[in-house]
Amino acid sequence: MARGALTAVGARLPSLRAVAIFVAAGRAMSFTAAARAVHLTPSGVSRRISELERELGVALFRRFNRRVELTAAGQRYLEAAGRAIDLITRISEEIRPPGRKTTLRLSVLQSFASLWLLPRLAAFKQVRPDLDVEIETSTELADLSDDRFDAAIRFGTGHWTGLAADRLFKTSVFPVAAPSLLPLGGMVSPASLDATVLFDVVQTPDLWPQYLAGVGLGDYRPRKRRAFDNVQVMYEAAANGLGLSLASDELAAGQLATGRLVRPFRNAAVPLRQSYYLVCRKDRRDQPALRALRRVLTGSGEARLRAAHAS
Repeated sequence: MARGALTAVGARLPSLRAVAIFVAAGRAMSFTAAARAVHLTPSGVSRRISELERELGVALFRRFNRRVELTAAGQRYLEAAGRAIDLITRISEEIRPPGRKTTLRLSVLQSFASLWLLPRLAAFKQVRPDLDVEIETSTELADLSDDRFDAAIRFGTGHWTGLAADRLFKTSVFPVAAPSLLPLGGMVSPASLDATVLFDVVQTPDLWPQYLAGVGLGDYRPRKRRAFDNVQVMYEAAANGLGLSLASDELAAGQLATGRLVRPFRNAAVPLRQSYYLVCRKDRRDQPALRALRRVLTGSGEARLRAAHAS
């Protein structure tokens, strides 16, 4: 009797793979984005969802020329199926044997990956060989609504709709330049700034205004500014004597240690409104692998290693 009941229940269950594909498409509202996440073609995603719709006997999506939208039934199914897929994923991670590897996929700015993240991941790998971290670098904000990325590192104020954000460190900035560019030891002044080019990052043009306000020069308007789309390239331009850049101890540590960049002014560093955050969907924040990574990246020194061992 029990066996027959189980068979009847099983007969009513749709393919878990098809449900997972539907959830990816429903969260991204795109068959193309879902295809990247589940490693199929967009037509393959469409075919599997059509099969699921036939099995359920109801339309889950309304299809238009260049977009899709959920039907009322599809929205209801997404809410329930999404919770179920997330629960299965979380439990699967928790019960895997310790020797089994787990992969985390991160979207990160290329400059931040090179200057700060990669050295820490190398140390993390030594104490957590069971956890692989795959990085994709991009200047675009990753869409975390599907399964393509588990998390991302973003620069901002820490407020992104639907996402949990953990600050990696407080960010304060100060001017840096090549040793030969400006006389060392003075205080920043309009005359010293007029003598060179001020470097910006395209995505964050408000950093110089924040710094200038912090040192009492809020009314100063730079004569010459140049924008870069990569922090690492901006630092290299400053190290070659081409202008003055804002930097933080965390990202410019290597250049400062070798003396290629110096702090030409005595002014204190100015804290920014923005910083770097590890972000993920709120329903994924407590997944064991993400929890382990977060503990390590938000710690410091020996605390990172202790956190890695304890996770």
